Amino acid sequence: MTIRPCRRCLLQDMPDQAALAASLRELIALIPEEDRAPTALVRRRLDACRACAHLRQGTCGLCGCYVEHRAERKAAFCPALPARWTEQNQEDE
Repeated sequence: MTIRPCRRCLLQDMPDQAALAASLRELIALIPEEDRAPTALVRRRLDACRACAHLRQGTCGLCGCYVEHRAERKAAFCPALPARWTEQNQEDE
């Protein structure tokens, strides 16, 4: 049986990408605390990415980044036009 890649999944959601997801978590851990987005904001950003047609196996089809890493950075933005990460989901709750 052939496993088809999940086109609209984050790496954390793909069991066959566990090693890559672990490496990405290590990279995320290196982001200085003052540069990190609040947890609630990261969740909203990733929810927007999951719903995006440009998500390809954990990466953004527009810019090539790993969306889980990009979402963690406070100053990051969505490269889509119009952007999926809008002002309303950028603000802290």
